[in-house]
Amino acid sequence: MVHLENIFLKNVLLYLPTLKDIGKFAQICKSCEEVINTIYVNPYNLTLYQSFDKIIRIFPNLQTLYLRRCPEKLYKISTNNIPLIEIGRWSEISKPTKVFDTKWFCSKIRKLRININFSIKFELKHPEYFTQLQELIILNDINLNTTIKLFKLSSLKKVIIFCSINKLYEISELFNFNQNKQINFIIILYQNGFTNNNLLNQIDYNEFINCTFYTRIFNKSTINFPYLPLLPYEPEILMNFNNNNYDIIIESNILDKINQINEIVLKNNIQKVLIENILNDFEGTKIDLTTLYIEFLSIIEIKKQNLNIIFPPNLKSLTIKYCDASIDISKCHLTNLILNNYQGKSIEIHDENLEKVKVNSKQEVKWYHNGTLLKQNEIYLDMNKISLLSIDYYDNFINNRNNNNNTKLQTFIFKYNDKETILSNIQLFNFKDNNIVFWNCKGQEVDLSEFPFHSIELQNCEFKYLNIKCNSISLQNCQLINLKVKCNSINLNNIKCNILTLDGVCDRSHLYNCKINTFTCDIIRYLTYTNSQINVINANEIKSTSGPKTNVKIWNIKNLN
Repeated sequence: MVHLENIFLKNVLLYLPTLKDIGKFAQICKSCEEVINTIYVNPYNLTLYQSFDKIIRIFPNLQTLYLRRCPEKLYKISTNNIPLIEIGRWSEISKPTKVFDTKWFCSKIRKLRININFSIKFELKHPEYFTQLQELIILNDINLNTTIKLFKLSSLKKVIIFCSINKLYEISELFNFNQNKQINFIIILYQNGFTNNNLLNQIDYNEFINCTFYTRIFNKSTINFPYLPLLPYEPEILMNFNNNNYDIIIESNILDKINQINEIVLKNNIQKVLIENILNDFEGTKIDLTTLYIEFLSIIEIKKQNLNIIFPPNLKSLTIKYCDASIDISKCHLTNLILNNYQGKSIEIHDENLEKVKVNSKQEVKWYHNGTLLKQNEIYLDMNKISLLSIDYYDNFINNRNNNNNTKLQTFIFKYNDKETILSNIQLFNFKDNNIVFWNCKGQEVDLSEFPFHSIELQNCEFKYLNIKCNSISLQNCQLINLKVKCNSINLNNIKCNILTLDGVCDRSHLYNCKINTFTCDIIRYLTYTNSQINVINANEIKSTSGPKTNVKIWNIKNLN
């Protein structure tokens, strides 16, 4: 039988979140019980859920109390026998506490993390109380006055700062790093807003004698710094940082050093890259990224129009936002593509590998299906592969140069298994995870009963015949001659329909401001009709109804409750 050493068992214990989990841990074996009795610091998340009195009783040999929140009142007597306190990632922002204004509490703190929740709640009015503080971690661009006061503590040995280049400049203006050589500063540079280019020439990183720099933003001043991968907890603690989990950000002033960038990419196994802020003063008319060995790329805010960008052929995911330059993805086999406010030359989309597509573009988009350019305003949706397709009708032009038609209607070809169905004259369309929304589809006979839709929402549509099978259906401002539906829930608003057929068992059917000639159904558990007129209802069973009986001329119900 394999036995884990105590040190490994303690590592497991530190990450157990509740007393219930710790109780189960204690029952595993004698060694686990011994670890609970001898560990010097309590599990990291335990103070989120338990009082200090309970924690202290369970862990008799605590030497360090690890806090992520404080009760409204924490008495000195509760922690008398615990010499040290560590403040972890602070999670409490609502309940008041004054413990950070007391000398007895602050004097026990050896390690302090300051994140946005902490900085909002506490001003640290008495930095001099932190007489045992040895390690300080700054996780946000917070109040500099408080930060600088803590930097000057004689007990401080190590400071880790996550900050932008702009914020580093502000700190260096207020605090002389070199006059505090007893402190080891570790500075991780990330981006929070665009870097002030003037600062790049003003900061001389070689002057910071006792500072070690790491970076995730590469420009001409940081290109030689070591790269630090994203730590698992960072998205939760750094405000406005890395919502899309970029590995690195590349600024425009080093795009002429693609080979050096590629060395960094390969060395650190980087896959997700953001390039941004290419302005009109950018030198050159072409950016060739073909040698960049990455799979995920985002390009945001490109103002220079006379610029061509060529992408690496191995790219799988591409996001383009606010781009006036022209892009070439003809050699790429993308699975994900987002175009938002793209103003460059016409772009070719090849759908062989596409799984997710979002297009909001004023320029021409050429859609190729199996290598063949589709007809004007035609889009092919293969539901066997594509899980997201969003086409914004406000600005989008598909396969149609110089289109001045303000309606911008489109034709969609749906495919599932081997079945194809065509929807024409659609003005707005969204498809995500088998949920579909479309507007302004008129005059067609459409059978969607074999497609695996979860929900369907239609607005301003006209059909001669429509057959749908899904979980929930919502129709608004539609006219239909024959509507056949099988669903769990149907919501009709301002609908005119000659024949409405509802197959199977429907949990909820709601009609508002509708005119139905013949409504035929099997079983409806709950039927409501408001401001609606129905000529005939034929049903096997309706368990409950809500609405004026006189609004239905003829009831043919076998079982009406």
